[in-house]
Amino acid sequence: MKFGRLENIENIDFSLPPDHIGIKKVLGSKRSENIAAYVGTVVWADENLVKKIYPDRAGSKNYVKYYGKQFNTIELNATHYRIPDKETVKRWAEAVPADFKFCPKVHESISHTQNISQSIELAQNFNDTIQAFGNKLGTSFLQLAPSFSTKGLNYLLDFLDGSPIRKLAIELRHESWFEEGNEEFKTLCNYLYKNNISLVITDVSGRRDVLHQRLTNKTAFIRFVANDLHSTDYIRLNEWVQRLNTWIQQGLEEFYFFIHSPDKGLTPELAIYFINRMDKVADLKIKPPKIKTNEGSQLDML
Repeated sequence: MKFGRLENIENIDFSLPPDHIGIKKVLGSKRSENIAAYVGTVVWADENLVKKIYPDRAGSKNYVKYYGKQFNTIELNATHYRIPDKETVKRWAEAVPADFKFCPKVHESISHTQNISQSIELAQNFNDTIQAFGNKLGTSFLQLAPSFSTKGLNYLLDFLDGSPIRKLAIELRHESWFEEGNEEFKTLCNYLYKNNISLVITDVSGRRDVLHQRLTNKTAFIRFVANDLHSTDYIRLNEWVQRLNTWIQQGLEEFYFFIHSPDKGLTPELAIYFINRMDKVADLKIKPPKIKTNEGSQLDML
């Protein structure tokens, strides 16, 4: 994900901002008995990823199966560019474990139009397709175009009123949404809260304003953009472990944590680091991926 990424990150303040005051109202004050925790990456066919965590003779038709043995979710960007047929979706769903969740990205013909209210029929077609995932369908996410500003608020609300995609998270990118005292953002958050729709939180080097730290329901959907195992990646992950644990103690019921990095083959190391620390702090029992040793066996990184 190139959005907001910088090459020179030495002088960036990567600390997480304080939570929005409304989080306490959304979450409550008591830890849920059952917490659904999902950690994954954004692709299952990257060459460097394949070499690192799949069997040596894994064929491309089985990549989704082997990915599902390592992670329990995926940010499915492929659906943003091409809507697969239902048979393909069913095949993907059958290849992964029962607790796996696909999080398909809404197709660009829907998300990247200024008058998104005119895309309800397209959204119906998209929704019909992703229902083939069955109980392995997680939260879909609508990534609005970088040019979609607060001026489009009413279009967005009209779309959400008519959209059949019910388990949804929305990612905002235009700077106008994050200006101090923004009434449109407040209006949108109130709508999402009333309609049980999530708001994506993106942690990326070049756009710290998108770290709004608001939750509009009891699902956190986080897109974490790393920098190829730079030392700051681990500092940032430590902060997210603490913040997510705070939310869990307050009543968070579910979270998705998607790890991006320019070299996608480095995402297993970051996932293992994050999962191991998350388990120590919050006792979630997430299974980390395993990286092959030189001898071909697999191991957990500490």
